Amino acid sequence: MPANQEAKEKDKEVAEEQTPDPQALIHEMREIQSDAAQLSEIEELEYSQTMKLVESMKVIQAGVGTAISVRPLSLGEPLNHVKQAIIGADAVIIGLDADGKPFSKPLSDLRPVDILNVVQEWAPKLRVKIVERKKGAEERLYLVEKILREFKEGNTAIKDSRKQFYDSVESDLVKDSLDKE
Repeated sequence: MPANQEAKEKDKEVAEEQTPDPQALIHEMREIQSDAAQLSEIEELEYSQTMKLVESMKVIQAGVGTAISVRPLSLGEPLNHVKQAIIGADAVIIGLDADGKPFSKPLSDLRPVDILNVVQEWAPKLRVKIVERKKGAEERLYLVEKILREFKEGNTAIKDSRKQFYDSVESDLVKDSLDKE
C-alpha cells in the first residue's frame, strides 16, 4: 500500500474514533450529574459535621481552660506560612503571621480537611494537658483531705478537752453547792 493511502486510512480511523457516540455521551453526562449531586450532598454533610466537631472542641477546651499550640502547616492555605499558632478559647486560632503581626481567625473558617488536620494535632496535646491538670488536682485533693483529717482530729481533741474541763467545772460547782447545804 502506498504511503499516501496509508495516511488516509489512519486519518479515517482517527476521525471515526473522535466521532462521539451520542448514547455514550448522554450516559456519561447523566453519571457526571449524579456524581456531582452526590458530591454536593456529601460536602454539605461533611461541613455540617465538621462544624459540630468545632463546637465540641469549644466545650472541651473551655472546660480545660487552656490554649494548645499547633503547627502552622496543619492550618492549610493561606495560614500555613504563619510563624506561630495556638488554638485558644472558643476554638479561635491566635498567632503571628509571616510578618510577625498578631492575628486571630475562627477555626470554623478553615476548610474541613484543615480542621481535621488541626484536630489530629490538637487532641493528643489537649489530652496531655488534661492528664497533667488531673494529676495536679488529685495531688491537691489528697493534701486537702489529709489536712482535713488532721483538723478533725485536732477539733475532736479540743472538744474532748473542753468537755473534760466543763465536766470538771460543773462537778466542782455541784460539789460546792452540796457542801454549802
